[in-house]
Amino acid sequence: MEQMKEEIGNLPFFQGFPEKLNLRLFKEGHLIKAEKGSLIFRSGDHLAFAYLLLAGEVMLYNLTRHGNRKIIFLLGPGHLVNHNLMGSRKTSVFCEAVSDARLLAVPLDQFIRIMESTPLLMRAVMTEYERYIWRLDHQLKNTAGSMLVERKTAAKLWKLGRDFGIPCKEGIFIRPELTMTLLADMVGVPRETVSRACKSLARQQLILWRKRHFILPDPDALADFYKGSENSRSAFDR
Repeated sequence: MEQMKEEIGNLPFFQGFPEKLNLRLFKEGHLIKAEKGSLIFRSGDHLAFAYLLLAGEVMLYNLTRHGNRKIIFLLGPGHLVNHNLMGSRKTSVFCEAVSDARLLAVPLDQFIRIMESTPLLMRAVMTEYERYIWRLDHQLKNTAGSMLVERKTAAKLWKLGRDFGIPCKEGIFIRPELTMTLLADMVGVPRETVSRACKSLARQQLILWRKRHFILPDPDALADFYKGSENSRSAFDR
């Protein structure tokens, strides 16, 4: 139990929760281990659990009418994974483990019952929803118009560096493995297009790509490239 308290104490979703609330969530739920590449749920499923990510990374995506994958979110530890907690509709997205992951699955009826009686849990859920809506708004803004693919790619890598970056001697190391195909699915363009964009960014010494991992030598310079103004970082300061 001490290990559990230490493990989740710094995770965003659980921050500020009293020990009693954490214990109740773990008591009502059960742990799930998901291997890299495995599906946690599919589009069209009726979900019976609220999934809280404790370790690893997962991605939420859907499929276009041509069968292409469009990644909506890449989530790290300490986030609520599914967004249809009321359970009245089927989920519209797929959830896949990007790395080996561990999740706490709490039955929806129990989770909602705890949420209704615990303002702190309600607030944590609303904060997650607010963050998701803001990010979707930002994605829509980037999708519209004629923004160059290089700038879209730079913006996506900057955000991944912010969310999953680890300092290293060469800059910021993005922890999850990212193939060109996976990055293309995030940006919403063909693999060949995003590959050309990355080569362009690399020639400008804005990114490095080694063994399926990106390194950002200077995140501020990458943000300046994306926005092209002194306010380059303001769009992500949330």
